Amino acid sequence: MAAFGFSVGDFVDGIELVRQLINALKRGSGSSKEYQDLIHELFHLERSLLEVKHLQVCDSLRPQKIAIEQAAAQCQDTVSHFLDQISKYQPSLRATGSGSRWRDQLRKIQWTLYRKEDVQHFRAQIQGHTSSIMISLMALQLSVFSNLPFYFRL
Repeated sequence: MAAFGFSVGDFVDGIELVRQLINALKRGSGSSKEYQDLIHELFHLERSLLEVKHLQVCDSLRPQKIAIEQAAAQCQDTVSHFLDQISKYQPSLRATGSGSRWRDQLRKIQWTLYRKEDVQHFRAQIQGHTSSIMISLMALQLSVFSNLPFYFRL
């Protein structure tokens, strides 16, 4: 697995990254439906990453597991990139603000005007990653099931 540059520690980092983003959005965005939907998507993603983290397969299914891990790594890149994009807004979007009322209002306006499309694009990417991971996990489960002797399938 090291040859692919992906380890168990990467899953822990990825799950923590998703939790970080969920918490940042909860603190900063209020109750807007758009942001609540994003948080909902991120919870689904977190669940998928946890399933991948705990995935154990036999050697014959190792290539499928590696493919799922690579999909999870791509997802982590997407989350990390989005966190970088919104980092300048977070202090102003928190409930306590940044300490500068003027800056907070400006950042909120900027967030509303310029980042709405970015959030929609990010949501679409997260939905795609989550679906890809879940479909891959289901395909892996079907592979395991189809390799069982017939009397174990009943």
